[in-house]
Parts: sequence; C-alpha cells; structure tokens
Amino acid sequence: MKAAAPRITCLLILTLAIPCTASAHVFFAPYALPVPFWLYLYGCAATLIVSFVVVGYFVGASAAQSTYRTWDLLPETRLWQAGWRSTVHVLRVGAVACLFLTITTGLVGTSDPAANISVTLFWVIFLLGFTYVTAVAGNVFDFANPWRVLLDWIGKLGVDLSKPRVRYPERLGYLPALAFYMTLIFMELFALPRPYLLSIALLSYTTITVAGAFFFGTKTWFEYGELFGVFFFLIGTMAPIEYPNPASRPARVRLRPPFVAALYQRPRHVTLVLFVLFMLSSTTYDAIHETFLWVSLYWQSLLPVVQSLWGGDSLQAQVATNWYLAYQRFGLLISPFVYLLFYLVVLAVARLIAKTEAPLWVLASQFALSLVPIALVYHATHYYTVVITQLPSVLPLASDPFGWGWRLFATESASQGPLNMGFIWHTQVILVLAGHVVAVYLAHMMALRAFGSRGQGVLSQIPMLVLMVGYTCVGLWVLSLPLAVPQVLPGG
Repeated sequence: MKAAAPRITCLLILTLAIPCTASAHVFFAPYALPVPFWLYLYGCAATLIVSFVVVGYFVGASAAQSTYRTWDLLPETRLWQAGWRSTVHVLRVGAVACLFLTITTGLVGTSDPAANISVTLFWVIFLLGFTYVTAVAGNVFDFANPWRVLLDWIGKLGVDLSKPRVRYPERLGYLPALAFYMTLIFMELFALPRPYLLSIALLSYTTITVAGAFFFGTKTWFEYGELFGVFFFLIGTMAPIEYPNPASRPARVRLRPPFVAALYQRPRHVTLVLFVLFMLSSTTYDAIHETFLWVSLYWQSLLPVVQSLWGGDSLQAQVATNWYLAYQRFGLLISPFVYLLFYLVVLAVARLIAKTEAPLWVLASQFALSLVPIALVYHATHYYTVVITQLPSVLPLASDPFGWGWRLFATESASQGPLNMGFIWHTQVILVLAGHVVAVYLAHMMALRAFGSRGQGVLSQIPMLVLMVGYTCVGLWVLSLPLAVPQVLPGG
C-alpha cells in the first residue's frame, strides 16, 4: 500500500498537469469578487424568499385557472402569408443544407476542429446559439427540423412514413430521446472534438431517426425519440412567441406572455421528468467534473478506500486510471437520478403538507416544466461565453469550411479581446436568480392548479422553495469554481 502512494501521487499530479483541449464548455479567467461570496448567496436566497411571498400573496387560484392572452403577429393577407411560407421554406432547406455541410466537412475536411466548420456549426451555432434563439423566437425547430424535412422529402418519393408499422412501447416514453441526450453529452465531455467522429455520429443518428419513423411512425418517433425535437420543445415553452400549427392555412404566429406556456403543457409520460432533470444535471456536472474538488474526491477519498479493501497488494497506476475514467463517466450517468431523488423527496413533503392523494409520479410530471427556466439559465450562464468567443470565427470558417485554404469571402480571423470578467460574473448571477424567480412563479401556479386552494398551494410550495434556494446556491457555487485547477489542497 505504501509503495503505491508515490505512484498514485505522481499520477494525480500528471493528470492535473495534462493540458486540456479547447472544448465547448471550458472557460476560465481569474476574477476577484468585489464582495464576499456568501453575500451573493444570502442576497439571492433573500430575493427568492421575497418573490415567493409576493407571488403567494398576489396570485390566487383564479389566476392559475385563467388562460393567457395572445396577439397575432402574422396578418392573414395573401402577401404576408406568401412571405411566411417562403421564409419557412428557406429555413427548412437551410437546415438540411447545414446538416449536410456539417457531415460533409467532417468526413472530407481537415481533422483540425479549429479549422473545420463542422464542430463550430454543430456544437456552437446549433446546440448553443440556436437554444437561445428558441428561448426568444419560439420553437422554430418544430418546422425547421432537418430530419423531419428529410422524411417529408422521402414521403414525396412514395415511401409512407406517417403510419406506424410497429406499435411504440408506451412504457418507454421519452427514454429513447433521453438516451440520445446522454450520448450527446458523453461525446461532448469525454470524446475529442474530432470532425470525423461528429460526422459519423450525425450519420448514425440520421439512420436511427429514419428507422424509428419507419417502424413507429413519424409523429410518434418525433415526439418521443427525436432528441432535438424534445429539447427545443421544452426550451420553446419559455418563449414569448408561439406557432400554433405551422402547417395550417392561414399560418399563425402569435405573441404571448413569456414562460406561461409551461403551465398549459402536460407531460404525456413521466420519463419527461428525467429528461428535464438531465438538462439540469448535465450542465452542473459539465461545470464540476474537471475541478480539483471532483477529481480529488476519487484520488484522495475513494481510491484509498478501495486500496484498503484490495489488500496488501497495491493497485497498479493503469488500473487506478481506468477506474478514474469509469468514475467520471458514471458521475454523468447517475446525475439525473441524484436530482430525481431530491426532486421526489421535495414533492413527497409537499404532498404531505397539502394532504393530497395525488400519486407522487403525477405530481412529478405536473411540476417538471417549472424546472425548465432553471435549466435554461444554467445552460446560458455556463456556455454563453463560449458563444461570444467563438462567434468571430464563424465567417472565416464559412469562407474556408473544409480547412483547405479557400477564401470564398474577404474575411480575416478576428482577434478576441479580453472579456470583462466582472460583467460576466454579475450577468451570470442575474440570470441564475431570474431563472429561479420564474421557476418559483411557475411552481406556485402549478401548485394552485394541482391542490386547488391558495392555502394548500402556498404551504405545499415551501419545500419547493427550499429546493429552489438550494439550486441557486449550488449553481452560484459551481459558477465560482474555476475549471481544471485545484479547489482544495491535497492531503498530506
């Protein structure tokens, strides 16, 4: 055992000294907070409590039962309708073109992810930028989904994919979409950002999507199995713009109060709760899995326990490293279930306080969408600096998408100046706090609908308030941890 200590210590030092590759989730710069960190926590917690009191006092059961007002943005005149149809057509063709470009450049372009547009186009523009566009402009992806467009084109060739050939197992619910989501985050965190690997993944996903639509029907598969459709549907519930039926004639585009659409969406299957919780947990795990705090938990706490159980013979460094890799991956897989445990405990307490006989899983489904604002702001605070730093490279990459030395446009690589870390930190604090305030409001409205009276609704939400305060404090704490640097001193 003692002989292994120097080797394990050296291995730990080498592991921490390995330079990290540029990825879509790492951003670090030193910044000294202008006030003690605990003041941020107290301030945010106090704001949430005050918001809870204000919402509980002014929002009654009648408001929870009312419908929200909408305003039509798209006139029904022939000219406007024709312009809208042309816009939708351009978006659909453009989405397929972007998918084709991403796959093609990854397969035949340079292997350098910084010089190949595929990685930036998919990870930054689509997964990050388009998420924030959806939060503002609504679920545009519903009618600009490139995989749905491809299936529509296949249908025009005479292959009917609308009718299911096999009945979809109801018990699966959204598990296929969740499995794809976990695979996607696994690739982001643990696979090198290689353009070729991304292209193979997209080709495989496209094949599975076509097969899923062929067997289960387009409507069913795109509701339960198509990852991006489920993800952008959830983000779209936060948007102030809705598209009631994109295929209707005349087409409708409506303005609505932001966030309230979540109150009128009932998850059709309880597995959507896990999907929403993974939206939360994956971002949190992404932020923490490279900190010394998480790394040292394995090397300094778990590994010595395993070594003591192993016996007199010490673990070889390679075995310890393999277990470390498994530890990192297991943390991601288990994260939504850890969140689910806390979520169910809070709802169980709320159920007891409200003295309701509603099944716990029914309540879990009813309140799931109240967590989407938190997931959205966590996503924004964790990734938006990446969008800011990567946007200047989009035009140069578009000028040479394959990395072959082309110069299609007269563009030069823009230099990125230093970012204002104070502005970034305070923006992150405001976003996290705003997301939790919205979540408190949505949860209160959902409680009034679930439990009926204002008294039951307010009392039942006290455990949820505790959960929101906990989420806020954990979120700010994670944001305050620089990545890939020591957070605690190694033990002696």
